[in-house]
Amino acid sequence: STSQHLRYNCSSLSQSQSLDASIIRTNESSAKKCTMMVVTSIIGIFLIAMLSVCRLCSGFTRHSPRPSLQPILRRPIMATPMPMDGCPLPFEIGPYAAAEVTADPSAAGVGEDDGEFLEKLDRSIDFWKENDYTSAWVTIPACRARLVEKLSSSEVNENFGFDLHHVQAADQTIIMKRWLKDGAEDKIPPWATHQVGCAGFVLNDQNEILLIKEWSGPLSNRVPSRQWKMPGGLLDEGESFEEATCREVLEETGVPCEFESILSFWHRHGLKWNKSDLYYVCLLRPKSLELEICPVEVSAAKWMHVDEFLATQDHPLITHVLEKNFLLDGSSEVGSSERLKPTADMKAGAVQWPNRDPFPTYSSIPRK
Repeated sequence: STSQHLRYNCSSLSQSQSLDASIIRTNESSAKKCTMMVVTSIIGIFLIAMLSVCRLCSGFTRHSPRPSLQPILRRPIMATPMPMDGCPLPFEIGPYAAAEVTADPSAAGVGEDDGEFLEKLDRSIDFWKENDYTSAWVTIPACRARLVEKLSSSEVNENFGFDLHHVQAADQTIIMKRWLKDGAEDKIPPWATHQVGCAGFVLNDQNEILLIKEWSGPLSNRVPSRQWKMPGGLLDEGESFEEATCREVLEETGVPCEFESILSFWHRHGLKWNKSDLYYVCLLRPKSLELEICPVEVSAAKWMHVDEFLATQDHPLITHVLEKNFLLDGSSEVGSSERLKPTADMKAGAVQWPNRDPFPTYSSIPRK
């Protein structure tokens, strides 16, 4: 009995130990499996992330276009590179798939070079048409102006028939263009139709406006103009409103100024050579009150109080600005205690498209 009891206990202990060992092995196996699953999941997530980054960088995602480096490189966007190799004439690609060539000014005195240039241009136009260019542009130095007659005629060569687009006086060149999409509407806009000018509404802390009188009549018998007006003039190429207005005031009156805002502008048509005119009135604060006029352009300059102007003057543009921007009329009395503030004016801001530099943009903002 005792022997049987001992064998039973030993057998039970052995079974218990075997069961414990089995449980331990099972737990170890489960732990290993769990660890492998976690590691596999992490590796899978990492690989997916790397694959996404690689696709993003290489541009081979199925549904998304290749991300552009334009914000960094600041270069023009072209959906598909236009072919250039194989063209008889060297050329540059302009906006909207335009092909631009320049006639060599050094060949001005050699007549046979015109024939060589025209022959290569003829074959180049065929190349541009075959490769889906929209227009051809030829810049001709004034010293080779004889090319204008040959390029403007399509009777000798059907590839020609160029139109005169504009003349660049600064570098003495003639620019001609040819629309290459036969049967489609010519989408090339005409040369600039507007001139842009500005006037300085220079207002000091005593509510005085800076006014000038110009010269009128022939040089041999000039007389001062009748009306007092604001100093101003046309913008130079590449000049901002701020730069142009302050420059014009300084040149005509000797008064350096700080630009504040745009108050108003007009848009009129029918000027010389059928040009149109945009003219902006800009609010300036003077840095000095001392006057030193330009005697060639200006006969007189003075500071005139707003009250005096409203009582004695009738210049239409200045009157319009005082009425609309400052809510003043002939019955108003301004005084000199505080500098006038416009009820609304256009302050400089910026608008920016992707891949481009910001453009100065002016918005009307009510004054508080």
